[in-house]
Amino acid sequence: MIYKLSNDAGKDEIEQEFGIPFRYPKLYRPNPIINGFHEINLSVVTMEEPKRISLAIWGLMPQDFKEDWHIFQDNTNTLNVKIEELEDIDWMRESFKERRCLIIVTGFFTHLLENGNTCSFYIHQANNKPFYLAGTYNRLNDGFLCTALLVDKTDTFLTKYHNISNLCPVIIPKPMAMDWLNKDASLSSLEEMVKQPKQLELKAKRLSNAYFLQNMTTDTQKFPLILESQD
Repeated sequence: MIYKLSNDAGKDEIEQEFGIPFRYPKLYRPNPIINGFHEINLSVVTMEEPKRISLAIWGLMPQDFKEDWHIFQDNTNTLNVKIEELEDIDWMRESFKERRCLIIVTGFFTHLLENGNTCSFYIHQANNKPFYLAGTYNRLNDGFLCTALLVDKTDTFLTKYHNISNLCPVIIPKPMAMDWLNKDASLSSLEEMVKQPKQLELKAKRLSNAYFLQNMTTDTQKFPLILESQD
């Protein structure tokens, strides 16, 4: 499973890369470490508004849910969901059918168990540009959006940097973005995108053990404890 993402791209960089504006540009803040165990927002493009970038709380809750984020997440963890859950759980099934989204990131973090120790890696595009991950979302009773990251089995590349679990985010390349958001997409075509995703050219950077303890607040502090780039 993946519980930490990164989106350290600036507003202008994201809008230029995807050719769509933020719905609330003044609310967006780059965040090099997005920790899903905190109530935190992700930048998303939704089926409802495919030509705008919205914000959604990370952690899927039922449509029109009225209680607090922490109450729901204390009982179940919906930061990550598998396609099997989206097909088998009633309230998730409706979300997957009607409310898919694209989650904007510049990378995500993986963890490798090696010789009795764990080490962490930052996975990103070779060109360092932002990219899309597959997601699904709901709208809460107060009007806010909430979202979950869709995960599936690791591929050959990611297996080298992530064996704490065998699940990693599903990447949606930019040319396939509208296929994912298409309200008329068949279940079989969506499953194919999940099970056989078109991978981007990714790179992995190994992080120091102290990396996540650092207070990453400004652009000049981006990833100061990266040890080495992995091919």
